[in-house]
Amino acid sequence: MTSPADIARLTEPTQCASRVLMVRPGSFGRNDAAAETNAFMRPPLREPDALADAARAEFDGLAQALIDAGVEVIVDDEPDLPDSVFPNNWMTFHQPADTDPVLITYPMATPARRLERRESVIRLVGSLADGPVRRISLEHLEQQGEHLEGTGSLVIDRVAGVAFACISPRTTPGALDAWERATGIRVVRFDASDADGVPIYHTNVIMSMGRRLVWLVADTVRDAAQLAEVRREVEILNKRVLDLEMRQMSAMCANVLELATPAGEPVIAMSTSAWNAYTPAQQALLESEARIVHAPIPTIERVGGGSVRCMIAELGRSRSPKTH
Repeated sequence: MTSPADIARLTEPTQCASRVLMVRPGSFGRNDAAAETNAFMRPPLREPDALADAARAEFDGLAQALIDAGVEVIVDDEPDLPDSVFPNNWMTFHQPADTDPVLITYPMATPARRLERRESVIRLVGSLADGPVRRISLEHLEQQGEHLEGTGSLVIDRVAGVAFACISPRTTPGALDAWERATGIRVVRFDASDADGVPIYHTNVIMSMGRRLVWLVADTVRDAAQLAEVRREVEILNKRVLDLEMRQMSAMCANVLELATPAGEPVIAMSTSAWNAYTPAQQALLESEARIVHAPIPTIERVGGGSVRCMIAELGRSRSPKTH
């Protein structure tokens, strides 16, 4: 892989990936440095070994549910790191229609998470692509105090070429500027906070982008002008907004991901806690849109502060289905 000096705008022909990367937690635990900016993280209720065992069991259940739904799942085993179960934060993969695929690596806010960027995984992703993969490396921005944590920070409409991001210590303006220059994708920026006024650490806990739906916790965007801009941009995308409440944010109702089978059949992945927190009308809407896959991951949600969307790095559409 090489770092291109110049790259075309990274719009893609489809929104939803049929092939994904998931990283099975060899270890799992509380990252105290990450907890400083992630209000969703809670103290563990188990001893370290039991905690890791529970996280692995939850991971296996989710991965198998996705496989059973027809999604191609590539499973990688992690080194001894607490947060590697969330690979979407350090890499994204893009399949533009008219150019080679692109892999972007990101500047992470905490030193322990920077160790998750592994060349072995990057080579694995490259080996799956149909042709050479171009690399955009943004991790040098860490030295400037700028951070951008992949599709945690960025909620992307891959077809329209627009992204949404709430500013936080993990999503800084300078890094967003660099990403816009590198990808040609415009970022709609806004501020968001929880009921206590604490900044939302990642955009993907308050927003998700599907083919025809946008999940949004609008009450977190306190500035009326910023919220109006977000809604206006979504309206331009011609997508329906599924409005969520703060209590549903806490249940990870916005931390979901729409995927597809290799045949193009839609699948929406989420945790069981998220599914149970939707209203019956919202559940009916989601079931009319796609096959619903949900699995219980209470340990990963509580201790890691992320949910199903955070556990999945999209690898685009594969030409031949296979499971690893």
